[in-house]
Amino acid sequence: MIYEFDRETESRQISENHWQLKLAPHWNIGTNPNGGYLLACLLRAMAKMVPETPHAIATTTHYLRPGLPDTPADLKVSIVRLGRRTATLTGTMEQDGKPRITCTATFGTIDGNEEDDVAGNARNIALSPPDLPAPDQCTSRLELAQAVELPIMDRLDIRVDPQYAESGNQDKAIMTGWVRFKDERPADLMALQLFCDAFPPSIFTLYGQIGWVPTLELSVHVRRLPESEWIKGAFTVDDLHGDLFIEDGALWDESDQLVARSRQLQMILS
Repeated sequence: MIYEFDRETESRQISENHWQLKLAPHWNIGTNPNGGYLLACLLRAMAKMVPETPHAIATTTHYLRPGLPDTPADLKVSIVRLGRRTATLTGTMEQDGKPRITCTATFGTIDGNEEDDVAGNARNIALSPPDLPAPDQCTSRLELAQAVELPIMDRLDIRVDPQYAESGNQDKAIMTGWVRFKDERPADLMALQLFCDAFPPSIFTLYGQIGWVPTLELSVHVRRLPESEWIKGAFTVDDLHGDLFIEDGALWDESDQLVARSRQLQMILS
């Protein structure tokens, strides 16, 4: 079975360092493609350059201008360094002759969830997950008053902890909940890059209806292979100044394994 996420992030190779695809409109927040979707498209092309180390384990992405749905995108990739265990690459997505995002990524291999080092000593330090109701007891993101259309919900099933489902009802910025693909595609390492940017902004609980909150920079560290369809997320803001804020995020699978961490610089549009 070919899942929608795989089909709509797949690109065709034009030359050694150049791929192209047409961005699907189904991943939009409002009229703009979700930043995690743009990143997944670019990373899938970058991974083809380093098949021996296919997993993007650390990514830093700068969002220069919004992507354009239903429009061809050019993906240009360069290898910075090939190491024995990791590779570093840069990539840029361009549309209409203008760069939309640029990414520096470290690729490696995550084979499993081993907790022992080479000497056999147990080692496991990980952030604990939030205490969440089951997905069927949470609130669909479609029910939140967000002042923006959500075509992305045609592709993702996002459920928010009911205590954070009402806008502006908290004295802190926090968002927790669940996410999975609507077509029940299994979560994998590439999906984690998307999921880190799929939840409602945590600033929503503090400020209420704020519409589209663009990301200026997003960093994601993938830690373990997810082993479930649903992924649990928690996002918080403890640094807001003017119209810019920093949001920290974490993802866990259903067995409470920490699978990814994220940090992004975002802007509140006035």
